[in-house]
This record gives sequence, structure tokens and C-alpha cells, in this order.
Amino acid sequence: MIKKIAILGDFNPAYKTHHALNDSTRQINKLFNQEIQFDWIATDIFYCKTAFNNMYCGLWIAPGTPYKDVENVLKTIKYARENNVITLGNCAGFQYMIIEFAKNVCGIKNADHEETNPGAEDLVIAKLSCSLIEQQEELEIIEKDSILYSVIKKEKLTGKYFCCYGINGKYLETLKSHGLHFTAKSEDGQMRAFEIKSHPFYLGTLFQPALTSTDIEPDPVIVEFVKQCIIN
Repeated sequence: MIKKIAILGDFNPAYKTHHALNDSTRQINKLFNQEIQFDWIATDIFYCKTAFNNMYCGLWIAPGTPYKDVENVLKTIKYARENNVITLGNCAGFQYMIIEFAKNVCGIKNADHEETNPGAEDLVIAKLSCSLIEQQEELEIIEKDSILYSVIKKEKLTGKYFCCYGINGKYLETLKSHGLHFTAKSEDGQMRAFEIKSHPFYLGTLFQPALTSTDIEPDPVIVEFVKQCIIN
């Protein structure tokens, strides 16, 4: 039986990050005996209740903003979080997973993204002081009891990026106090990954694992995500 994983995002052939994501799916498929199908579904037509009713076994929230339908992205993320859907989000996926959590768990109803709504009352996602477009950082895994540490198996990793926005530090303690566990940070102390430990697999990274994935060594974060999709 084919296992299907939904990629929530608006595919754009001009985005090299989208091609990198597709390349990583081909690399991953070589590792598993199980046949795995990855389907891009545009943000304005994704219907979560149908998608995860015996159709898709996991959700990959793709980079690439602004999304066509931000409200539908948030609705889908909420459904995945509340219904234990195996979920991985990178770059914009990470950002909107944070916004959804801020809105619906932390009670920050006006949580928003500076890229699409710079005048919003609560800019939980704000412009970084330095752009990370086509940059990389050495990151420290700060929670040993985490999915990230269990798959990387060391305290350091290299994260590659294509973004200008990250978590607004003003909201960090509120997010933590409501159950968001930050698992990796940059050398200057900025949070770059998080998990929800009560969820089977709910992982967000500001860095994009697809950008470090190769034919010889597929990225372990993606490998673990797919593995969890198959077995759950």
C-alpha cells in the first residue's frame, strides 16, 4: 500500500527551495522499501478533514511565503496539532506553526507575521536583524530529550536558510510556558527549532533540512519524519 504525505504549500518553479524539497523526497524514497508518495497541495484548496481521513499519513508545511491562503494554513496546522497528525514545518512552516500556537494555545488572538501584516498588534514573527537568505549557521541542540537530538545524535548541527523572519523574542517565554519546547539555538541565542512533546511528532525548524539533504546522506530530520509517517 502506498503511503501518502501531504506537502502544504504553493509550489513555485522559480523557488530553488521548492526544488530542493522535491529533490529530498526522491532521496528519501531510496531509503525505504515502502512506496511513498509526496503530494503538493496549494494552500487555498487544502481541506484538512478530508486530507487526513485515511488519505495522508503526514503533513509537511513547506517554505515559500506569502501563502495564498494564510487562514487555511493556520486552520490546517491547528487540525494537525490537535489530531496528532505527524507534522514537519520548515522556514515559513515553522513561522506559521508558531503563530497558530500563539493564537490558539497561548491566547494571543492577534498573533501575526510582519511580512504580511506589519501593522499587527502582536508580531510574534518579526523581521530578523540580519537576513538568513542563502546563509547557514552552526546550531546547538539545547534539549537532549528531543526528537532533534535523537536523530542528529550530536550537540551541533549546520542549518541552512532562505528566510528573513523569525521568532520575536518578546513572546518567547509565553510560548515556552504554554508547552512549546525550543530545541536548537544559534550562537547568538536565537531559537531555530521547536517541538511539542505531548504530540507524536510535531517539529518546526527555521532552517530547511532539504537544503542539507543529499543522495549520499539524506537529511536525518526528513528521514525521521517520513519514518514516523509510515509507522503511525
